[in-house]
Amino acid sequence: MNKVHNLFYIPPENISHSEIIISGEEFHHLKNVLRKKIGDTIFVTGGKGHRYKIRITNIARSQIDAEIIDKISVKRGSGINLTLAFVPLKGLRNDLIFEKGTELGVIRFFPFISHYSIIPTLSQSKLSRFKKITISAMLQSQQYYSPEIVFYKDLNSLLKNFNNFDLVLVADKDGKSDIPCGAKSILYIVGPEGGFADSEIEMFKNNRVRLLSLGPNRLRSETAAIIGIAKILSAYGEV
Repeated sequence: MNKVHNLFYIPPENISHSEIIISGEEFHHLKNVLRKKIGDTIFVTGGKGHRYKIRITNIARSQIDAEIIDKISVKRGSGINLTLAFVPLKGLRNDLIFEKGTELGVIRFFPFISHYSIIPTLSQSKLSRFKKITISAMLQSQQYYSPEIVFYKDLNSLLKNFNNFDLVLVADKDGKSDIPCGAKSILYIVGPEGGFADSEIEMFKNNRVRLLSLGPNRLRSETAAIIGIAKILSAYGEV
């Protein structure tokens, strides 16, 4: 499938069988920045694995109406189902994890709170902001699947998901450097700057988790997230 020059995101609820409604930021960008007109064609996605070619049929004060003239189903770029769980950080460093993780093909993000978390929780407004970051990264990297974001209030809540994955890896300096191959779904977990508490490490060991070493250097959490993702993808021949 050929790449497109510009790809735009439309919420799935604005996409019907034959028509699409464009509002909000995308409406402003198309109308006031790109100066699109009736009859122009553009490419959009709802982040569910489809690319739509649409033709603008009407431009109103607050929305653009368009008809769907072509729809293509797009396979995921990666052959593995990779989920990243990480402890939220202060400042803009979370943005880097969501952005680069999405570009590399992470399909789910599980931010969670651990014993040494600096941030006690995540507000709905922050989660919505993170969602916008993943959508922007999806479009920039010419992908058609918007990653899911699920917040877990503690490690026990996260543990309940372990059985949904073939392989669970936790970044840890005392882990092994090799990655078992053959898994179709992988959960990769990164802890806070101070690492996990001993009780949490024991919890991991008691739940079929494999500790993964990322080398001899002590890494920041966002670095550990990106390096670990790249290492997993490399082990599976995806990069």
